[in-house]
Amino acid sequence: MNKKTCTLKALSRLFWSTLMALLMLTSAAHAQSEYPVRPVKIIIPFPVGGLSDSLARIYGKELSERLGQPFVVESKPGASTNIGAAYVAAAPNDGYTLLVTTIATNALNKWSSRPLSFDPHGFSEIGMLGVNTLYVMVGANSPYRTVQDIVKAANENPQGLTYGSFGSGTPNHMLAEMFKQSAGIQKLTHVPYKGASDSSIDLIAGRIDFMIDGATINLVNSGKLRALAVAFPKRWPTQPTVPTMAELGFPEVTISTYFGLAAPPNTPPVILDRLNAALRAIASTPDMEKKLLALNVMPMSVSRQEATSFMRQQSEKWGPLYKTLELPDK
Repeated sequence: MNKKTCTLKALSRLFWSTLMALLMLTSAAHAQSEYPVRPVKIIIPFPVGGLSDSLARIYGKELSERLGQPFVVESKPGASTNIGAAYVAAAPNDGYTLLVTTIATNALNKWSSRPLSFDPHGFSEIGMLGVNTLYVMVGANSPYRTVQDIVKAANENPQGLTYGSFGSGTPNHMLAEMFKQSAGIQKLTHVPYKGASDSSIDLIAGRIDFMIDGATINLVNSGKLRALAVAFPKRWPTQPTVPTMAELGFPEVTISTYFGLAAPPNTPPVILDRLNAALRAIASTPDMEKKLLALNVMPMSVSRQEATSFMRQQSEKWGPLYKTLELPDK
């Protein structure tokens, strides 16, 4: 075989390999532009029946109608949202496995000393489902009528006061500790619970002094609990008479317990943009605002970049405080 023949064969192989690569790229790009072409899973890292589950199902139904494929909600709870998050982080980055993210998943768990198999900041952020907040709450028969009453009683009582949360390192716990620092309270005793029902029962009965929570706002509406303040930068639309912590002199005691939607790392931007556009269109409808406010959630219509920036800011805010606390996993 002469040199000219070898050269021609080499060029032929190069041509066909290049052509095949181009065809594969074109096919992949076409598949992405047509996304979705089969059902999409939305993973919630909590048990079925909670707020994240409700939001995922509301948005999943709307996404199905807009994008023409089922968006199926699947629960993978445990390990402070890390089981569900790890599952999605390891999934193919083709847009068919998504994760409902929370302040725990993206902001707080980053600061845990618990070994993680994924980077909480490594997900491809799609957008926001909504944001809710927490309230300083007492029982209906509590002697504390204002936040300042709590501060005064805590500093006058050598034993301090007791407050409930849904567990060490949860947003409820973190905000109460920030309140303690901001108000100069010397002692508060943290009482962790497994869920909202147990803590609210003890709060109603007076077995704990106060709680910072949002899940039990229906008990405020029914008169069993009282909301003394809302930990949000502005008054909450469904509780317009409740003052903000900033109005009471504690502007740093705020929290946005957000719910976002993310995909595995390095998901193609064309898929992320298509999902973000759908989320923003859904969140902008008056009907969606009404549905979410009934759950004590406000819709958020933001870009992918805005969602990423918002989540990183939350992580930076809570990281220093999280590292100072004596948590079980430290």
